[in-house]
Order: sequence, then structure tokens, then C-alpha cells
Amino acid sequence: MTAATDLDPRSAHSWLFGLGFNPSAPVDVLLGLLDAGEAGFLQREDLPPEVMEAAVVHEAGEVRAAAAESGRLSAAQWDRLVAATPDPRQRELFAELAGEQQAARRLTRGGRGVGRAPHADATPPGTPEEIAAMAAEVPEIDPRDVTTALWWVGALHENAEAMRRLAASPKLLIRRSVARAPHLPADVVAVLARDEDRIVRLFLAESCDDAPAEMLLEVAGWWEGSLSFPGRPRSHPNFPREGLLRYVTDSNPRMRALALADPASTSAVAEQLSHDLDPIVRRAAAEDRRLSPESVRRLAVDADQRVRLRAWVNPSISPAALVMLLLDVRGAKHAARNPAIPVPVMHRMVALASLPSGARTS
Repeated sequence: MTAATDLDPRSAHSWLFGLGFNPSAPVDVLLGLLDAGEAGFLQREDLPPEVMEAAVVHEAGEVRAAAAESGRLSAAQWDRLVAATPDPRQRELFAELAGEQQAARRLTRGGRGVGRAPHADATPPGTPEEIAAMAAEVPEIDPRDVTTALWWVGALHENAEAMRRLAASPKLLIRRSVARAPHLPADVVAVLARDEDRIVRLFLAESCDDAPAEMLLEVAGWWEGSLSFPGRPRSHPNFPREGLLRYVTDSNPRMRALALADPASTSAVAEQLSHDLDPIVRRAAAEDRRLSPESVRRLAVDADQRVRLRAWVNPSISPAALVMLLLDVRGAKHAARNPAIPVPVMHRMVALASLPSGARTS
């Protein structure tokens, strides 16, 4: 890449963070990151299981602490982590944290986006009468309120008849809570997909695998996705992809961007949209692997920061441009996520970044 003596230590440190989130980084690279003291990537949902197994028994206390704080440990992993911790006080703290996290899981009766029960012994309603009584106590909310699903509705998500009753509720918070179900009967989905509250429709698009294609397309016209549900609605299994090219000249930039996902889309379409005046469209184009290296390089210096960031991780970027970004203090953390980085280079990056600043010699 470059002489190690020319390497800014800030760039090298950024490599460690970025490589942890590189989808092409193999297990041995991730294990090398742990040995280098970088463990922030343990938050990844797609983390290979071998990496967390190594983290819970790692000799470095900060690595074990990062594993503990990830919220992703099983009871058996907690046991191994506690057993691998030599300091009695720290073992006690880890044991307390394990109890808190396991209790929190028990209090969340549904999936992601569902609130906690008030206590571990809280019992959801079981009969139609109990459900009606519980629903009667739910307050009205402002449609602008940020909400999570009610815990007791989440606990009933697999009860089809309860979902039918609650989906017809005049109370917005209840309907939003039903929409967080991973699966719903077809008649319930049909009701919620036409709900006047667009957050009900958004929750259905994010959480329910039965959400209909036409509603998903409607939501995509005003929602780009969130950190909690990345990719939705466009990554939904029911999202329509055939025929999206008809939106390539649509007045709505979010709809124009969808044209790239059509199986019939081409590199020419990607190139066309990479010049779009709206940054929303250029962001989508910037991550398209059909772009030429020259276009990716152009977008890598775009006026819009989010366009630049997506171009930096596009594997179609030229090797020379990628190296320049990796050596740049501002771009190193993001460019290190680029899956085009060869695995031997990843190992070299970890080795260089692990050296004390004064020891970086070529």
C-alpha cells in the first residue's frame, strides 16, 4: 500500500474499526482485530459465531467487556465469560449484567420493536374479555408520537384471533402494535395495509413478512430505512422488483432510485442516475456495482456526504482511489469497509495498525 513510515497513526487506527464491519473480512481477520483491542464490531448482527466464542474467553478484559455489552450472549456464553474473568469484582459485575440482560429478554414478549413488560411475572390477557379490558386502558396517542409495540400485544402476536380483534381497534397504538407481528393472517394484513396512519403501514413493512407488495412500494416512496430495520421496505421478501424501471424518470427521487433494483436495469441506468440532481438518487447509484470506476471516483468526492460514504465502500472503485481513501484520515474508517480489499491486505492493515506509532517501519 505505502511505506509504513508514511502512515498517519489516525488512519491506521481507523482501519481497525472499519475492517470490523467489512462484510468480506474472514474470521481470522476479525480474530486479529480482537487481539489488536478492537471489539466494537461485536455489535454486528451477522457476526460469525466463532468470533463471539473467542471474545467471551479473550485474555483482554476490554474485549470481554465489549462482548458483555453487545447484548447478544447466550446463557452458556455468559458462563464462559464469567469463568474466564480473573478479577473477582469484575466477575461479580459481569454476573449482574448477565442477569439484567436475561431479565430484559424475558420482559420483551415479542420481537424487535416491542416494549418491555412491567415485570417478569406480568401475564398477557388470555380471553377476549381480558383483551378487551386491557385494550380499554390504552391511551390515545398523537400520530406524531414515537412508539414501540405494547408488550402484551407482542405476547399475543401468534394468536390470530386476537390479532383480528386488535387490528380493528380505533386506538392507534394498538394497531401499531399489531403491525409489529412477524406474521399475520391475510385478512389482518389487508386491513393494516390500508390503515390511514402511515406508521402502521411502516411497521407492517418493517416487521411483517406477509406485508403486500403494493403497500411496500408505497412506503418506499417516502421511507429510506432505519438503523433498527436496515433495508426495509426494499429488502422485504415481498418487495416488487419487476417493472421498477418505469420509475426512472419519476418526479419522486425515492422512486427514481428504485429503478436500480429492477432485474432489467443496466449499467447505463446506473450511470444515468449517478448524475441525478437529487442526492437521494445519487446515494443509491453510488453503491451500485455496475458503475464504472471513474463514476465511483466522481461520487467519492460528491457534495453530499452520504453519497461519498456509499461510494467509498463500492467495490467498483479503482484500487488507486481506494488506497488514497485508506490513507486519508477522513476516509480511512469508511474505506476500510470496502469488500474489494484483498484478504492479505486486510491482514497487513491489522498488523500495521497494531504496531506502536514509533515502530511503523517499512
